[in-house]
This record gives sequence, C-alpha cells and structure tokens, in this order.
Amino acid sequence: MKARLSLRARLSLLFAASMGAVLLISGLLVGHAVQVEFKRHDSEELKGKIGVIREILAAATSYESITALPLQFHNTVMAGHPYSSVVIVRGDGKVLLSMGQPKVVDHLLQGAEFGDAELVTWSKDGRTYRIAAGRVEIGALTSEPAEVAISFDITRDQTFLATFTRLLWATISVATLLMGFIGWYAVHRGLAPLRSVSATLSDISTRALDKSMPIAELPGDLQGLVSAFNRMLARLNDSFKRLSEFSSDIAHELRTPINNMMLQTQVALGRKRSADEYCANLQSNVEELRRLSRMIEDMLFLANADNHLLVPRKEAVDLGAEVAKLVDFFDIAASERRVTLVQSGEAPTIVADRMMIQRALSNLLSNALRFTPEGKSIEVDVRKTADVISISVSNPGPEIPAEHLPKIFDRLYRVDASRREGQTVNVGLGLAITKSIMEMHGGTVTAESQIGHTCFTVTFPPDLSNVEREEKDIETHRMSPTSPANLGLATP
Repeated sequence: MKARLSLRARLSLLFAASMGAVLLISGLLVGHAVQVEFKRHDSEELKGKIGVIREILAAATSYESITALPLQFHNTVMAGHPYSSVVIVRGDGKVLLSMGQPKVVDHLLQGAEFGDAELVTWSKDGRTYRIAAGRVEIGALTSEPAEVAISFDITRDQTFLATFTRLLWATISVATLLMGFIGWYAVHRGLAPLRSVSATLSDISTRALDKSMPIAELPGDLQGLVSAFNRMLARLNDSFKRLSEFSSDIAHELRTPINNMMLQTQVALGRKRSADEYCANLQSNVEELRRLSRMIEDMLFLANADNHLLVPRKEAVDLGAEVAKLVDFFDIAASERRVTLVQSGEAPTIVADRMMIQRALSNLLSNALRFTPEGKSIEVDVRKTADVISISVSNPGPEIPAEHLPKIFDRLYRVDASRREGQTVNVGLGLAITKSIMEMHGGTVTAESQIGHTCFTVTFPPDLSNVEREEKDIETHRMSPTSPANLGLATP
C-alpha cells in the first residue's frame, strides 16, 4: 500500500511551497526592476551625452575644427566615465572623430549600431559596454547629418547585478528552507490539540464508551468536531448497552422454553409411557415450539424493518372498520375477564398496509387487556384533526413509572425486570413491532401513564387520508413500463 504523507507534512510542504513561490516571484520582480533601473539610468546618460555632442557639433564651422574637439569631449562627454568611447562618422563614411579604447572604437566604426534607436549591450574580453547611437547636424557644413556612437563601460554595474542576483537567490533559498522549518514547527504546535484528541480516542474501548472528551480546552475549530464525536459516542454507548441487554434478554427468553422442552422430554423418556402420555408431552412441546417460532418471526420482522427490507403494501384501509373488527375479536377474551371494550369516534379511510395496521393495533389492545383489572373497561378512541389522525387505547391499571416510558418500545423490555424469565407468552416485542410499523407509515406511537391509567396513541400523517391521490399514484406505478408487474416480477 502506498504510504501517504501525514497532515503535518502536507501542511508544512504546502506552507514552504507557498512561501517559496512568493519569494521566487518577489525575487524575479526585484531582479527585473534593478536591471530595468540600471538600463534606464544608462539610457538617460547616453542620450544626455549625445545631446551634448549635438550642441558642440552644431557650433562647428569646419571639419577641421572637429579634430580639436577631443579635449572638450574628454572634459564633458567622458566626464565620470573613464572607459567611454566616441566615434563620429560623416555621411560618406569618413571618420571625423574617434576616441576611447581601440577595440571598442573599432566595433563602433563598423557601424553596427548606427541608426538603432535602442540601447545595445556588447561584451568583449570580459568587459561589457552599453552603446547608443544617433544622428547630429554639423553646423551649416552639409545638409547630410553625421552618425555618432558612444559607449559606456558597464562591467562594474554588471558585476554588481550578478553579485546581487546570486545573493538574492541564495537569500530566497535559505528563506524558503527557513520558512519550511518554521511552517513545520508552527503546524506541529498547532496540531497539538489534534494529537491530544487522537491520544484520547485511542484509549476508548467498548468498556469506556460512557466517557466523553472534554472540549473546554480545545480550539474552537475542534470543539464542534469533538462535540459531535461525544454525541456519537453517547449513541454508540446507548446502542451497545441495548445490544448487550438484548443479547442477554433473548438468551433468557429462549432458554426457558428450551429448558421446558428438554425437561419434559427427559421425564417422558425416563420410563415407558402410554401413547396418550407421549402425545400429551409432544403437544406440550408443540406449544413451546409455537412460542419460539412466534418469537423468531417477530425478531425477523424487526430486523427486516430496521434494514428497510419491508415495504408497506398500500391499499385503502377504513380505520373505523378495522378498529371495530379488532374490538369484536378481542371482545371474547375480554368478556372472560369481565373487561369491556368501548369504541368511540370516527376514522377516515387511509392508504396503508392493512395487515401491518391490524398487527400494530392488535398489539396495543392485547397489551391493554393484559393489564386491565376485572370489571373495568378499555376505551378505543379514533380522531381526525387538521394535523394528524390518531387512535388511542386507554385502560385502567398499574402506572408505568416515568423513567420507563421512553424505553417501553425497546425490544424485550419489561418494566418489571424480575419477570424476565418464566414468561414466554409475552416477551416484550409487541410494542417494538408497533413502533416499527408506525415509523414505516410515517407515523408515531406514544405512551402516557398516570396514577391508575395508561394510554397508548398511534398517529398517522394527514396525507395518508388522501385516498384518491394515493390510489392514483399506486395505479400509475403499477401501469409504469418499469413497474414489477409489467416486468413479470412479483409485486411486494
């Protein structure tokens, strides 16, 4: 696997590269500015000298008088530039004046720079010269102007520029390395809180999920991240506890019926028995297996619901009629306990999964019937408002403590922990299934409990009551060329 740079190395390199680029651009600009300034200064000097020559030659009365000008040129034109050279050439090619270094004069007499308006830089034998040329009038001797070329020795300036350039790039290189080190140190110090967070995270295990990380000492940029991590840790801790409790609970719940079957079977095999005794033993085992099967089916239902593998089969459901059917169904069991079921209110028709709705309401009625004292009544109230459609199942009975209300919809949860074993008829999955069914339909289930009275309420979103629109959407989906029905697949 390819090794990747650490965050510290990346930031340090990025900082060093950025500073190096800034220094490089600054160095290029400074070097260019210095060269331009030297060239501008030379240009002004040379043009000024040509102007002086033009004034001197304008006063000449004869060509012979020009031969007496070297001394004047030396005191004026070449002042301050001991290695200067000057040549003046007449239009017909005759040299009127030449003075300065012979090799430079020879180069100027070749006329390479005559007529060139720009400065020319020329090097010879390790020396560098700046040359300018121009045309001048020689008094009133001729209508044809003469050509003048003048040069300055700029070797000293070029040496200075070369030294300055080397020093500039050396400074930039050292500064870049220094900035890289400073960047590394700054990043190292700046990431100290992150290393502290990383060290703390490395100590977190499944045994210490309840420990949150302190955020008061952290920079503001990390406080949001650590706060979100603490919330995630709290959720993981809660989920881990629930998973541990669930594993323990399911083991207890499965152990009881299995132990019952093992004990009954061992007793039956202890000696020879009649066919009726064996049949009774098998019948008892069948009852235990049915309870186990029902528990496993409920667990599979919840697992599929958690993984979004269950899709409600939408159809028009008359809530009032469905509640009435369930009341009639439970009325027989209620009459045996002398409990009365009372239905009130009117319910609209909604689009939902009929079997799931029946199962959810059946769990609530079964739960209410189990805890309602004899001679009392269970009230089932159906209501529709502008905001929600609700069905409430209220019953008198023992109060559910407030600290247990948020947890009663958890799997295998019982308010009375002492009754976890030995009770296989109701294992604590009914309310969890009801909650999953309501969430699949976009609704909720809540519980309220006061002294001597408990009420469970399921609510549906109001848009489920728009039967015409929902049925139209369902029909459109079924008639779609890509729907499961038209693809030859089974619809859910």
